[in-house]
Amino acid sequence: MDIADATFVVTDLETTGTTPDDDRIMEIGAVKVRDGAVVDRFQQLVNPQQSVPGRITKMTGITTGMVFEAPPADEVLPDYRAFLGDGILVAHNVSFDGSFLDAELQRMGDETLPNETLCTVRLARRLLPGLDSKGLSRLAQFYDIDVEGRHRALGDAEATSVVLRRFVSQLAFEHEVETVEALLRFQHQSYQTVREVPGHIESIRDEVLPDVPDEPGVYVMKNRSGTPLYIGKAKRLPDRLRSHFTAVESSGARKRKMLQKVRSVDWTTTATELEAILLESRRIKAEKPRYNRAQRRYYNRPFIRLDTAHEYPTVSWTRRLEADGAEYYGPVRNTEQAEMVVDVVGRFFQLRECDDERLHLGQRCLYADMDRCTVPCETKDAEAYATVVERVRAFLTGQDQSVLGTMWDRMQRASDNLNFEKAAELRDTLEQLERILEKQRVAAAPVRQHNAALVHQAPDRAGRVDVMLVRFGRFEESIACAAPPSPEERDSLLERCRSVFDVEADPPETFSKRDATEIRLLSHWVYAHRDELTAVRWTPRTSPADLADAIAGRVQGQPQQSA
Repeated sequence: MDIADATFVVTDLETTGTTPDDDRIMEIGAVKVRDGAVVDRFQQLVNPQQSVPGRITKMTGITTGMVFEAPPADEVLPDYRAFLGDGILVAHNVSFDGSFLDAELQRMGDETLPNETLCTVRLARRLLPGLDSKGLSRLAQFYDIDVEGRHRALGDAEATSVVLRRFVSQLAFEHEVETVEALLRFQHQSYQTVREVPGHIESIRDEVLPDVPDEPGVYVMKNRSGTPLYIGKAKRLPDRLRSHFTAVESSGARKRKMLQKVRSVDWTTTATELEAILLESRRIKAEKPRYNRAQRRYYNRPFIRLDTAHEYPTVSWTRRLEADGAEYYGPVRNTEQAEMVVDVVGRFFQLRECDDERLHLGQRCLYADMDRCTVPCETKDAEAYATVVERVRAFLTGQDQSVLGTMWDRMQRASDNLNFEKAAELRDTLEQLERILEKQRVAAAPVRQHNAALVHQAPDRAGRVDVMLVRFGRFEESIACAAPPSPEERDSLLERCRSVFDVEADPPETFSKRDATEIRLLSHWVYAHRDELTAVRWTPRTSPADLADAIAGRVQGQPQQSA
């Protein structure tokens, strides 16, 4: 019989203990699966006619009071047996569940179950030998299964049915197991006959991985002809590469297919994880390996534009950074986020949204009537407007959190008034804004004015501090220092500060797609490591010597000096 034509009844029991002769069933849950779909469900509490131990209640949530008025096993099992019919009994450790079912049936004077049985624990041991645990919780985590009602019979049966479907798919793909007979036989095969690690994988493990340097970097997996299949980055190259070639059978089908073709691995070390991230992005876009699905091309990400070149600035978003006197913040993920930020600025700060012609004509617009504008067309108060612009600037650089506080209060009021739809809308906006503004808080400047040394003390690199130099919003280079820095390292800091933060250097007139992408990658990295970073900011008034001293002070862990 083909697997698609069979009926599997995935069953889970909750019991008062682990011994069938002394303990009893207190809940049965089962799902009926045909052709990969759940077609029916069974759930019933059972009176075990004994108290439920506290440790069992703690694990399952089932108390003696809950089962006190439930029907006993001799009333429930006939219904379950009818549900099971002639289907294949499936359980995660079927010997445990089967033994309890048979013990209850024998106490009733009935025959034990004659059904074929399939054990998902046995399948896991043969299909995923590299997985550290074969328990249902670990399999649910590995397959990213959302389990509702964990440690209750029906919830566990639902999760086990998803695991079964994954196993059936893997068996068809890897072992051409397509019949029930072959499936039932497979669970009893010896481990040695299930799979051997391919020779080329063993060769890479034994001959290549031991030579990988313990540094950040980018690695390239290549096929027999030297064509790149996959490019990745690593904070520590040995750990990342070992993860690829360990427990290969636990990987998804796409990754297993790739590893079947890998014959060599090359790598390039970098001074820092950030440089590995940037190099990975460039190489993926240049070489477009078959198994890299992300980062294959550059995108025009939106930036928030504050038109400070105008007497009465406006806020908008754009995909291009021009040398037009405006301030640019970001980039943000997509147009939806860009429009959300612009809308929040409009609602909370009330900058004008009219065009220049209407402004100069002094014509009041709809936004003024909606109380979404400070009406500079009527007040002509440039000084008051400039004060609002300063508040907008503080908001966009993450320095002013008052808007977030106001939105939080509005969300709470909406929830208290049972307006849950409005509360959910505000919550989603808040979450996005907090993430965007936290990234901006670290930069604390528009893109072109983001000039700083980022001092990074990684927890796993004791005694070493990395200094990342950022000029015009772009990463320029890194400098590694001991803590405290040696005289030679101080001299190197001073030399690099003179070069990178040259006061005569002009900001770029525009930014390419690559520039915008790498600004975004830098922003992501800074956000991820924000608790490990200290920014020493540079302005044209800061001398190279003062900047180098401030950086050295931070490397030594001293309070930040004025820079």
